[in-house]
Amino acid sequence: MFNSLRSQLTLLLVALLVLLSVVTGYATLSTMRQDSEEQARQILQVSTNVFRQTLQVRSDQLTESVRILAADFGFRQAVATAEQGTIQSVLENHGGRVYANLAVLFALDGRMLASTLPITNLDPLQKSFQAARSQQGAFADIISLDNEAYQIVLVPVRAPQVVAWVGMGFTVDEQLALQIQNITGLDVSFSQLSGANRNMLTTTLVPGAQQQFSAMLQNVLLGESQVLMDESENYISQAFALDQDNQLWAWLHLPNERWLSNYQQLRSQLVQIFSLGLALALVVAFFYTRSVTRPLEQLVQFATAIGKGSTVAAPEVKLAEIGMLANTLTSMRTGIYQRETQLKEQAERDSLTGLGNRLAVEKHLPRLFALGDGQLLQINIAKFKHVNDSFGFSNGDVLLQQLASRLVLNNDITFSARLGADEFLIVLPESISDIARNVLLKQLSQPFDIAGSAISLQLIAGSYLYRQGENDVNKVLRRLDIALNSAKNMGLALALYQIGQDESHQRELTIIRDLPIALSSGQMYIVYQPKVDIMAQDCNSAEALIRWQHPQLGFISPFEFILLAERSGNINLISNWMLQSVIKQLAAWQEDHPDLTVSVNLSAHDLLDEHLPQTIVEWLEEWQVPVSALSLEMTESAVMQDTVKVINNLHQLKTSGIRLAIDDFGTGQSSLAYLKSLPVHELKIDRAFIKDIENNFQDALIVKAATQLAMGLGLKVTAEGLENRSGLASVLQAGCQNVQGYYFSKPLSAEDFSLWLTSFSSQGGTFFNEV
Repeated sequence: MFNSLRSQLTLLLVALLVLLSVVTGYATLSTMRQDSEEQARQILQVSTNVFRQTLQVRSDQLTESVRILAADFGFRQAVATAEQGTIQSVLENHGGRVYANLAVLFALDGRMLASTLPITNLDPLQKSFQAARSQQGAFADIISLDNEAYQIVLVPVRAPQVVAWVGMGFTVDEQLALQIQNITGLDVSFSQLSGANRNMLTTTLVPGAQQQFSAMLQNVLLGESQVLMDESENYISQAFALDQDNQLWAWLHLPNERWLSNYQQLRSQLVQIFSLGLALALVVAFFYTRSVTRPLEQLVQFATAIGKGSTVAAPEVKLAEIGMLANTLTSMRTGIYQRETQLKEQAERDSLTGLGNRLAVEKHLPRLFALGDGQLLQINIAKFKHVNDSFGFSNGDVLLQQLASRLVLNNDITFSARLGADEFLIVLPESISDIARNVLLKQLSQPFDIAGSAISLQLIAGSYLYRQGENDVNKVLRRLDIALNSAKNMGLALALYQIGQDESHQRELTIIRDLPIALSSGQMYIVYQPKVDIMAQDCNSAEALIRWQHPQLGFISPFEFILLAERSGNINLISNWMLQSVIKQLAAWQEDHPDLTVSVNLSAHDLLDEHLPQTIVEWLEEWQVPVSALSLEMTESAVMQDTVKVINNLHQLKTSGIRLAIDDFGTGQSSLAYLKSLPVHELKIDRAFIKDIENNFQDALIVKAATQLAMGLGLKVTAEGLENRSGLASVLQAGCQNVQGYYFSKPLSAEDFSLWLTSFSSQGGTFFNEV
């Protein structure tokens, strides 16, 4: 019986089916097991989120309670007068009302003034206090004190300045664990993992499970939140750190029966299904014949070869049905090959120009780098936007296609691609000379035929000489882009990448990245330069100037970071910070210098903000500073950005009583037609005309003419950049009312400026002697 081919094939097929069933069953059960584990992880994750939310709610409640205490007038008075008994009583009473387990009070220097509990180790509290003081606001944390975990909140006590820090805390104990257990249905544990000190603080586990969990804590290594799965422990655990130092940990425990029961039930059902399937397969396999199995094997091999991309001949099959399948597979192989070829071409080709795209660049440049040295050019069509605006986008596309054709037809170009919009990349051999390269660029720049018109456009190029073995395409393209930007900024047709430009680029990125941090961390500060009324020989005004001392880059010039802030869209952060800081300082000066006016420079972006006038007025009202104490300065070019919107905002500012000035007059690009309609009070003549006025007759004429013009328009005139006594005489002769410059004073800190004002009031006449 077993000698017959049919019997052998039947036995073989049954054996294969059994093997397939076993493998499929194993894979299915593994998938089910993984799915059950994933569900368990999801349960733990959801419970963890609930846990964190509960902690946050507790923290918010505690924060509100502490803020109420910090705002209490009696408490603040007790803190200010150091009434220790009152402070201790208020801490205990208020802490008792909110069921806080701990209440503390810190002095500004970090000394603990009062506490409702004796604390032997103050280091964790001191660390939290330092973090709260650097944050300058309410600070929440979870810390360990004397083998107890506390969820604490620290809030500054203001009267009106910060005079102390008060904090309260809840214990992270069994009561919290039971609360989380009631919400999630999971057991909860708290532990301390600090070096060799591994303690279980509290848990809701049953006694047997508690012993297993304690033993596990001695060996577990936790660097981050993770899930520990161990069926021998009868539960799986989710751990996450409660504090920033990863010393206090919370655990959620999910019993195994909650996630394994469904898996075990499905496993039993699957075994029954597989058993029935194998029985049916045995009956069906008995009827298979060799004439069917052999051609099917051949077709399987043929299909496998197609999947691997191999080119093999289709098997010869006599059975019509199976032969049709063989023909279908052959046709499919041909179609797959054609589609793969088409997709590769489309993926690496720019649809408009037919050149390579960025994907082709990233693919082919490493191959070119490996062949030898060469030169890359990134070409940009200057003012291409005007072509689209004047001739339409379709004609703009025609221009791009014409330029692409010139790149393809040029024999000196090894490889060309369109990087995007109006930028192209070409690769030239190392042997090409500078003259040949310039001739090539000139040929590419020949007039283009657009809609029957000859259009001449300038091509701007950045160049990078690469060496054999370059392996970082992105770095090369970045350097090429830096070279192109240099050409644009310097108005050149071609610029070569220079060593060190990468560092300059990285410096700009660092400045842009660190600018928001600098405003909040004290790296930026304000200095004040006096503006002296030389007619009255008095000083009642100053200009606020921003300075930046970077911890790594050192002093950064305002001309550098202001320009980068405008380009990156962060200039409003600087302007708002300057305005608020100056207004706060003016509020502090109201008693000593009530008539002082301080001016702040605004950018073009600020002047386009429709909400700016109302915002400034609200800040002045908030700090009770008169509007006459603030002056705003803007450059001529800033006004020209959008004259209608800018003049409307200036009118609103002037109506509110804020003084306005045109800064750096004479170096911008405004016209006198706009000057007469600007609602400003003051004109500041740029230092370029003042610094050498005593020696330059033309500068003196310009200053005198500008002063007469301004006075005719009813404007005050301030001369910037005065550096010596002889220049003061020339400025007086020209008719200027105010002077600002190093002759009177360099920019000073707020404290030094206040002292300078006092000194000038009594000795200011010495500046004008013999003038």
